[in-house]
Amino acid sequence: MLFTDWMGLSGLALVWLLLALRLPYVQRLSGKRRALLAGLGYVVVMFPVGGLSLAGWLRGMVGDLSITSMLLLSAAVYARLFKTAPVWDARERSALLGLLAVLALLLYPFALGLGTLDPYRSGYGGVGLLLMLALLALWLMRRNFYLLPLVFALAATSWSFNMLESTNLWDYLIDAPLAIYALWVTVKVNLQHALRRNRA
Repeated sequence: MLFTDWMGLSGLALVWLLLALRLPYVQRLSGKRRALLAGLGYVVVMFPVGGLSLAGWLRGMVGDLSITSMLLLSAAVYARLFKTAPVWDARERSALLGLLAVLALLLYPFALGLGTLDPYRSGYGGVGLLLMLALLALWLMRRNFYLLPLVFALAATSWSFNMLESTNLWDYLIDAPLAIYALWVTVKVNLQHALRRNRA
């Protein structure tokens, strides 16, 4: 198995693990048993049966997940596994999902043929995009945001080492399922804030 295939399959394996850890029966298990179940579950979903594993089946439907998705899924699995508070607070998560929602609106419509502009092309080895992310990361850190700079750093590093099949940096930052989730959460939160203001 190529390393890029292992990375892609492992990202989808995290989805299955998170779903399993959300089951009431699993949540009642002790910490050691949950950890054992998670390790066993990873092997099960990665093991091919009839030439295709559960992770491979999901990969065939949605494609590879981005490094951002893998980071968020890993944090969610960790929180469920050890029954801890979310790794990042609501402020950090809202900033990340808000930016991802904006990226989704900027990237996907144009990539699907809306207009002649295609920002997605800038992810193919452009120094400008890396510089923009570095400057944005510094600006965010000055305002005490650390999740987004971490995402930028992990995505850029992974892209530099070709850890996923894609050669486009944007695919390391965002994927279609994450884009849909970010848009849904951002719209939902903004609607809730608008309703509260109207009631006040």
